[in-house]
Amino acid sequence: MVKINKHIEIVRSLAPGLSSMGHKSAIMMKRVLEQQYEQVGISLVSDLSDLKRLATKQPDLVFLGVKRVPVNSIRPTGARVWTAAYLDQQGIAYTGSNATAIALDFSKPAAKRLIKASGLNTADYFAARHGEYNAGSVLPLNYPLFVKPPNTGGGKGIGADSVVRDFAAFEQKVERIHRDFGTSALVETYLPGREFSVALLETLDSDELIAMPIELITEQNDQGDRILGQTIKAADTEHAITVPDGPTKQAVVNLAIKAYRALGARDYGRIDIRLDEHGTPHFLEANLIPGLAQHDFTSYFTTAAWLNQALDHQSMILHITELGLSRSLPITKDLGLLSPAHNPILKIA
Repeated sequence: MVKINKHIEIVRSLAPGLSSMGHKSAIMMKRVLEQQYEQVGISLVSDLSDLKRLATKQPDLVFLGVKRVPVNSIRPTGARVWTAAYLDQQGIAYTGSNATAIALDFSKPAAKRLIKASGLNTADYFAARHGEYNAGSVLPLNYPLFVKPPNTGGGKGIGADSVVRDFAAFEQKVERIHRDFGTSALVETYLPGREFSVALLETLDSDELIAMPIELITEQNDQGDRILGQTIKAADTEHAITVPDGPTKQAVVNLAIKAYRALGARDYGRIDIRLDEHGTPHFLEANLIPGLAQHDFTSYFTTAAWLNQALDHQSMILHITELGLSRSLPITKDLGLLSPAHNPILKIA
């Protein structure tokens, strides 16, 4: 077989909290791509200097697994660089969304503001700093409420205590988020209904999206809630099933597609959705660099692709790679690496 003369670098990080791609996933991805392309490497990126080294390799495509990195890994809490923005500046093509969309993926409140402004359903919400409120009567929303960190993934900071039904529980959860993550809390009206994740994959040479919904089912906890949090995900005790045809599936898919478009996402991504007490779908959050592990049912994107389309891991990786290679990005000098800015060279459908 004649391989395609392209150089692809798979980018992940060893630094905690930076990478959405594990070691095994990167190795499997490399094996898949090596069957088709002449040069495939794995670059570990932990700060701006690593990004500069990546750029000197001048790959034809970066398969992106890192949202942003610190300018200096010695001071990881300092200024950070959006990886996609840096690659845009260097004229290097990459898989997935640009920095503007990825920043919305990273910030749940910002994503919810945009979704609400787009006329789409998302639970009412407010931000709460530790000690900001002194009584339940002054809270902007009524109980029950759902309290979580504003910018974490993988269910971090989410558990049975995220659903609060009185002020004491509210205070405790907000304080815990402040202590564990150093941030204010995102507080939402609690949605008690079924939970879904919709994997979305673009097609080559068209604006069409393949929507692949799954329902995520967890056991009820002692309070009668079904919460897909960090403990459940780590134990892999949730179940993913296909969604039968009908009004609920149609409504969930329609919301996912509209949310994906509103966020300016590109190539592929995942939109999480939950129903309210009336069965109406509401946007929860987006994951625009979702995990793509093989034979790993904690990877909801891979699971959704297989359950809905019988799309195997190899075909999925090759398709995403082709989407990235289909773009030729000119060098852009004013993208604001330390804060996401609108990228005028990319058309958002």
